[in-house]
Amino acid sequence: MDRDLLKDCVEALKKLLAEKHKELDASVAAELEVVILQLEHCRRNANEDAVVDVELRLRTLEVISRCLLATTNLAEIIRKYFGPE
Repeated sequence: MDRDLLKDCVEALKKLLAEKHKELDASVAAELEVVILQLEHCRRNANEDAVVDVELRLRTLEVISRCLLATTNLAEIIRKYFGPE
């Protein structure tokens, strides 16, 4: 993976964590933090191309999906109970 692209991905994940931290379950937030640290480690150890193994790629996608699921469910609950009638 291109090192600059990986940097952009890490920054996007950090922003997701910062903006949605209150909406996420503690375990999901913790998992996202671990994934960010691991991706940063890959980036630091790379010259031009960073090697991100398949397991870490899958783990990253899984935690992103858990974040989206949590925030989508919360949005649905808010719409259901606090939205216009």
